[in-house]
Amino acid sequence: MRIDRSALLALGMALSALVLAGCPGTLDDKERFLADAGKAGNGASEPDGGDAAPPDAGPDLGPCGDVVTRIFVPSCGGTGCHGAIAAQQDLDLVSPGVAARVVGVSGTGCISILADPANPEASLIYQKLSPTPPCGSPMPLARPALSDEDTACVLAWIAAQ
Repeated sequence: MRIDRSALLALGMALSALVLAGCPGTLDDKERFLADAGKAGNGASEPDGGDAAPPDAGPDLGPCGDVVTRIFVPSCGGTGCHGAIAAQQDLDLVSPGVAARVVGVSGTGCISILADPANPEASLIYQKLSPTPPCGSPMPLARPALSDEDTACVLAWIAAQ
């Protein structure tokens, strides 16, 4: 069997091009890359080792992390109340796009803005976390109240939207 040198050379060049095209290069600003990757929700890991934030996670809130994933999903949606299916008061706090559904939007059962970044303390979502909300029952319903730290994280999340 005779080997054609030009075909072998062409194959070698093609393989070299593929290898070089796949070379990731260097990363000048690792922290910025990780922060941008977390905000984009592209599956990259956060610097703290947690999962990447969903596309609507909003700004990095330091120790609070991704408030939607860490607080809303287990405390509000994990109970079956404010999840994607049959959400109470038509308030889904777990599906992508939470900020778009709550910022500047009036509540259905209580007349107040769900999340008002200009006045976060007046936001219905925040007020419902207190033992005596202005209307209805305190949240999460029939579950332990959020810790003071988590309540502060919800307030910071609202303010950062």
